Amino acid sequence: MQRPPSLMSMYIDSPSSKGKNKRAVNESSPTTGRLQRLPMADSNAPRILRRHQHRRRNVAAEVWGPGIPSAPTTQTSTGASAPKQPFNVYKAILRHPNLFFQFALRLPYPSTIDLYAIDKEFHYRLNLYSVSLIHDYARYHAPLAGYVFSWVLYPRLCISDPMLRPMDEREWLARDVPGFRWVGMILWRQNIVRSILTILSLEGHRVPASCEGALMKFWGLMELSTTKLRLSFLEDNEIWTDTDIITIQLFFVKLDMRFSDPILGNGVCQLGSLLLGQRSLSTLWKVLSGKLKLDYDNTSDIVVKTYLNEDLDVEAHPWLEDEGDTGVPEEQWGLLNLEGWHEDGIKMEHAVSMVITEGVRRGLNVQQYYLDFVIYGWVDEKTGENFPIPRQLRRDKKVKSASEGWPSKELRQGTIKKLDVRFGLMGRKDGDTMDLGA
Repeated sequence: MQRPPSLMSMYIDSPSSKGKNKRAVNESSPTTGRLQRLPMADSNAPRILRRHQHRRRNVAAEVWGPGIPSAPTTQTSTGASAPKQPFNVYKAILRHPNLFFQFALRLPYPSTIDLYAIDKEFHYRLNLYSVSLIHDYARYHAPLAGYVFSWVLYPRLCISDPMLRPMDEREWLARDVPGFRWVGMILWRQNIVRSILTILSLEGHRVPASCEGALMKFWGLMELSTTKLRLSFLEDNEIWTDTDIITIQLFFVKLDMRFSDPILGNGVCQLGSLLLGQRSLSTLWKVLSGKLKLDYDNTSDIVVKTYLNEDLDVEAHPWLEDEGDTGVPEEQWGLLNLEGWHEDGIKMEHAVSMVITEGVRRGLNVQQYYLDFVIYGWVDEKTGENFPIPRQLRRDKKVKSASEGWPSKELRQGTIKKLDVRFGLMGRKDGDTMDLGA
């Protein structure tokens, strides 16, 4: 008896297994042969491009190492070599062993951030030499601010080493290094300090060059939130020298002269102590530069937040302890005068008072220099002539100083007498002439 065919063979071999008027496709199908006989390259047929043909050669593969292979390059059928890439001066500078460091040091801070974000090769090279480059960049652009506001004092502005270099030979722990946020902070603080001193000098209140470093150290004192930290910081003679203690008090006098000026000032000397009691010098800079216009409302808000009620005359000004009038919540009253800037902290001494007390403790007798502080920058000690006030015109970026200052009183009176003789005014009565000698 013959064995019946299997179901699979019947499904494959049967011409009617796919239904009426349909047939199975096999290797000898005429359709398949027709497809094989079509030309491979048709001018009208669409071409399918592979993904690797859209990629360019990885220019940083030589630097990154063999771990990241570059994309394969396609060759033409004729075997012609790829065209030579044009010369790129930017890439040439990046790959030069000496020019790269000089190029990175002289870039402006915003340009450095932009290139670090968009250029892979610049990103990698900066990470490779991040520690030395960031320190050199800080010493080149802000040497004094980088020294005063050292990166070890601001751990929140540090990052892990981008190259994962170990800390203290512990391979499992990457060391902390300064980041771009720290560089941006010292550049911003340097600009704020220099802007404050420039604004004062443009109004005639000059200070010595050493005042820049003393003012930066005072900014660091303002940031400390406890009295013990402030005392230990001030009593360190290696940080705060005697010259710094005297110079910063000269700045206090000049600031009081600025705010008490009848024309350019704001009317009271207490504004200097008020603005120096904040957590940074940014508020003082905004007031001096005109970005913050002081009126009754915002000044009362600053006073309530800076001083405790026991230090204010609330009997003469009862609205200072009224939350509805000031708009300051009660938990923020005197917050800047409490340790930790917390409502449960104990009272903290003012930074200006602590500097003056430190000068008394060292026996510097700064009070004997107060008159010299007032006339400093106005009169030349050698010749006795007035110093010219520097000016900065609207179109000029730099501050310029005149060659001669305001003429003395004797010279003004002599010039007026010569003019009187010239125009025949000497014969008039005393009551008819105007006193222009003052």
